[in-house]
Amino acid sequence: MNLLLKIHHKLLPKEANLSYTPYLSLAYLGIFLTNLYFYPPTNSELAIIMVGMVTFLVCYFRAYWCQGRQLVFCIVALSLIGVAMAEINWGASVFFVFSAVCCSFLNTKRNSLIALGCVILFIILYSVITDKSSYFWIPSILFSTIITLMTIHQVELDKTNQALKISQQQIQALATTAERERISRDLHDLLGHSLSVITLKAELAGKMIDKNIDIEQVRAEIKAVEQLSRETLAQVRGAVTGYNQATIAVELLQAKVATDAANIELISQLETLEMPQHIESQLALIIREAITNVVRHADTTKVWVNLTVNEQKLVLRIKDQGKITHHNTNAGINNMRERIDKLGGKMHLSTEPTTEFIFTLPNFGAGAS
Repeated sequence: MNLLLKIHHKLLPKEANLSYTPYLSLAYLGIFLTNLYFYPPTNSELAIIMVGMVTFLVCYFRAYWCQGRQLVFCIVALSLIGVAMAEINWGASVFFVFSAVCCSFLNTKRNSLIALGCVILFIILYSVITDKSSYFWIPSILFSTIITLMTIHQVELDKTNQALKISQQQIQALATTAERERISRDLHDLLGHSLSVITLKAELAGKMIDKNIDIEQVRAEIKAVEQLSRETLAQVRGAVTGYNQATIAVELLQAKVATDAANIELISQLETLEMPQHIESQLALIIREAITNVVRHADTTKVWVNLTVNEQKLVLRIKDQGKITHHNTNAGINNMRERIDKLGGKMHLSTEPTTEFIFTLPNFGAGAS
């Protein structure tokens, strides 16, 4: 197993986290190899095939490591391998598909689409010049286009998710530092006064005992120390617990970092209002879930977050320019629905003409008071 893992890391870059998908993609070679069974090659053709397959594997795995001119060289080499193999077997059209898919590895979406266009143009010119059958060039162009566009979309999605992950890690690190500073400052202010009073009262009680002052007065001072200690402990617990509660303001700041990383404009409009901490915490988590879904899955350049109170109802609207097709099985949407249900509210999802989530919390005015 260790040997296989070492070979895996030699063939594919470890930091790319590609898993075993590149190996599974090699299954498309079965189209070419199967045709060799029905149309057996001559000895000279078999030699060309063996050299071509070795060269193909070298260029194919090399494409995962390089960028720029080196990657363009791999794309061209794969196309030329397709030309050489096509003179032996029409199933060699799969090599053009591999060449097209490697275009998606280029650093920008624009460059990937330009390279894909060049590969398709090359397939057309080669097919016209050599008078290839439609059984050759139609599958080449069709599958090259479909699979490459899907791969480009997946690559862009992976880039967005990676940027989102990095942003969240940075936000978490900053939030942790800020939280430590706040806790240190607040505990200093909270405990500094309380412990000073406790110390003074304890010293006073000791002096009263030394002076044989009435025991009831001493007990009163000790009782005051006990009461102050309990109150201080409750205040400390409340302060620490408060830091574990999500707030809408903080979530919007985090959402802004995530949407900026995904080139999405966040437009927020929130009415200033007081609300119980548990309600604000749940609404903040709903906003977090919704924005995460938008960044990961929505085809949009803008997202709107509006929070208003109308006719004793709190209304939270989150809208983007994309569309949801399969929302019944979306775990994120189910989580948002469960959160608003626990608060006694409702979630409405509109998918036409664009996606909009509407969360309503009735009798909010009475609940907040």
